[in-house]
Parts: sequence; structure tokens; C-alpha cells
Amino acid sequence: MTATTIKEGISYLTNNKGKKTAVVFDLKNKAVKELMEDFMDTLDAMDSLNDPTPRKSLEEVRKNLLGK
Repeated sequence: MTATTIKEGISYLTNNKGKKTAVVFDLKNKAVKELMEDFMDTLDAMDSLNDPTPRKSLEEVRKNLLGK
């Protein structure tokens, strides 16, 4: 994945004054699709930081997975 490959999959929408107002990502471009998937994963991780659900300890997870 290179910056050039990614840039080829990005377009801008402009208003009647030529000012960029939105970005369009071509998800058929593999590099752009992978970058957007990483971006969405990052947003999901950020959301989980604010999740009030109590976290389980590593030992609790091990016990649940191994049945011990």
C-alpha cells in the first residue's frame, strides 16, 4: 500500500465556489478499503473505552475458555 495508491481512490466533492466540502472513498480500491477498515476498527476501539460494562480479568477469561 502506497500513498499514491490510496490517493487514487479518493475524490473530493466541491461546492459551486470550488471549495472542497466532502470526501468520497472508492472502496473498490483495495488500499483505500483496508485503510477505511482500519479507521473503523479504531473508532470501535475508542467506543469500547467508554463502555461502562465491567471488564473481566485475564484469569476469569481463561477459566471461562478452558472450563477450569
